Amino acid sequence: MKNIYYIRQMITAVFAFIFLLWAFFQNELFARIIISPFLICSFAIFFERLFYLLNKEKLSNIFKYFFRLTFFIYAIGFLIYTVYYAIVNKTYQLFIIVAIFTIAIIPFMRLAFPLKKKK
Repeated sequence: MKNIYYIRQMITAVFAFIFLLWAFFQNELFARIIISPFLICSFAIFFERLFYLLNKEKLSNIFKYFFRLTFFIYAIGFLIYTVYYAIVNKTYQLFIIVAIFTIAIIPFMRLAFPLKKKK
């Protein structure tokens, strides 16, 4: 039953990848920058599930961490752009939103990338 769930996720990732690849080549530079992380994430999800189904746990974990890294780079990049936008347009209220999301991202990063305890 668990395999069917993973196969369904792989099919969804393939359709998302094809759609995003089409959108990537149909748009201009700034739209491509926005589409790129989602394209990479769909690619990573597909291969993570594929290697999991093939019992290649190490390769599956590599793609899992690749997905997480891409997601957090996108999220942090978005927050940095929001700070830039707030400074340029003098809309300092956005700093409150950035602070809230930064505080919210930190626990998720600790869960996504656990530090190994030293013995």
